[in-house]
Amino acid sequence: MRNKIELAIPPLLMAIGLAISTCAAFWFYEMEKESLIIAFQREVDLRATSLHRELTVNFEALRDLGIFFETSHVPDHDEFRTLAREIMKHLPHIDALEWIPKVTPDNKAEMLQSIRKHYPDFEITQHQEQGVMVSATPQEEHFPVYFVEPYKGHEIVLGYDLYSNKTRRKTLETARDTGLPQASASIALVQDRSKQKAFLAVMPVYQGASESLADRRKNLKGFVLGVYKTHDIFVQSEVEGQASDIHMVWMDNTGQKAEKLGENFFEIEHDDHEHHEQPFHYEKRLPPLLGRQWSVTSHPTHHYLSDNISPLAYLVFLFGILFTTVITAYAGLLMKRNSTINRKVAEQTRDLLEAEQARRNFENKLIEMNKMASLGEMSAGIGHELSQPLGTILLKCQMLPKALDKRDYAKSIKYVEDIRNQAVRAKEIMDSLRIISRDAKPEDKTSIELNRVIRKAEVLIKEDLIMNGITLKKELSQGIYIYASPVQLGQVIANLLANARDALEDAEEKIITLRSYIKEGNGVLEIEDTGSGIPEEYQSKIFEPFFTSKAIGKGTGLGLSMCYSMVQENGGEISFRTAANKGTCFTVSIPLTRS
Repeated sequence: MRNKIELAIPPLLMAIGLAISTCAAFWFYEMEKESLIIAFQREVDLRATSLHRELTVNFEALRDLGIFFETSHVPDHDEFRTLAREIMKHLPHIDALEWIPKVTPDNKAEMLQSIRKHYPDFEITQHQEQGVMVSATPQEEHFPVYFVEPYKGHEIVLGYDLYSNKTRRKTLETARDTGLPQASASIALVQDRSKQKAFLAVMPVYQGASESLADRRKNLKGFVLGVYKTHDIFVQSEVEGQASDIHMVWMDNTGQKAEKLGENFFEIEHDDHEHHEQPFHYEKRLPPLLGRQWSVTSHPTHHYLSDNISPLAYLVFLFGILFTTVITAYAGLLMKRNSTINRKVAEQTRDLLEAEQARRNFENKLIEMNKMASLGEMSAGIGHELSQPLGTILLKCQMLPKALDKRDYAKSIKYVEDIRNQAVRAKEIMDSLRIISRDAKPEDKTSIELNRVIRKAEVLIKEDLIMNGITLKKELSQGIYIYASPVQLGQVIANLLANARDALEDAEEKIITLRSYIKEGNGVLEIEDTGSGIPEEYQSKIFEPFFTSKAIGKGTGLGLSMCYSMVQENGGEISFRTAANKGTCFTVSIPLTRS
């Protein structure tokens, strides 16, 4: 039976090795694929954020220009040109800024007379087929381009009645009725013969009230308008250092049919099915802006996928097969010999594990005993420290309903603030209490400010020191960051403070001094008392477990032993100096944070 099992082990190992190799290769592939998807989507999110920011900055220019027209008179040509040039100097990719006044039969003659001082041939026009501009058909309302900057290159739009175009009219009416800036769907500019798309952004300007729909229609003064070429905007939103092999497209999803506004480059050859297959087709919608719902859709190019997917999964699989083959062959040769060795190793390992577990259990019990003893000694001080904020909270809670009944809201708010402050104080005390109650693990090391740990440990014993007439002096240097377990270091400080308190029981001058400073790449803490000092015959034993010089029932003999072990687990050192009738000073040295 045993021979059959031994004969079955090599092929079983081979099968298991193949399965593990396959799973490991698949896992590496999926992990790399997931990481690539996250990186790909992050690139798109970054571009969409940049595009939204670029659009927002550009649209703010309309608000600045709108303020210029919210005056009792229409600014003249030179004033408009000066302000428009200043705006476009900072936003050079705006194609044009325009003023579109509301022209009615009542003000038409006056407006024409004013503008013809600068442009004698000015007339209100509309667009005819084949790109020809003709005189506009008389209407109740016209919205012609009255001012345009720059004028050069846009001569043909001067006087063009936007209300004569159905697309532009809808945008103007929506902005007028809502009182909010609006962007149009993509258009072909009258003055531009290129194939680049553009859109108009308009902001209504009112003369008088604009709270109701009737007020807005009656008091409409006109519109400030910005012309934006979509390709220029999209190019401007490029992020420096971003991957260049991701195809990104700016889409307008406002209507029933999505419309492409711009893209970062044009691919000559690509597989549509591959590119639009999840998860490598990704769409990031921008927040609604000026009545439009825009988004950035994207897919990676072949270069992006080939450059970023490594052969690691295949290498893992091949290495797994090779390793499995070697191990299987070796296992077949050494099966008999290994069975004896494995049995002996298993027996010894079991014994060692049992001994190690027994040692750990014993140490844990010792630590818990010391914790309970420390908590018992500090319970009166901690209870007194907690009773103050809790008593204040109870008192303010009783006074708060009376203040609310009297509608004295100022006093009510004051009571609520007091309750909150006292609750925060109680929470700080409870957080400090965790220093004693939590399990201390050396693997919890982190970068921590030394003074912060000192303050948390001090809270636990501060009231106890006051009750015993002990003065606590602090000489702490700021900005000392050490690499240690905050819980273990807090327990060390709390134990040393408790020892210093006990040493001052019969002292005439009761002072504990805390010092912190940096020395030779270490953060150093000193806890010094003015007690009688440690007798010479005890000095060599104070770090031994169960040794104590205190009276029976006043100490477990574990505190300094635990402190010694915890400091060493954190890569530090603990020492002391003492003198008869002058006191004792314990010094804890912990390495500073490496970075």
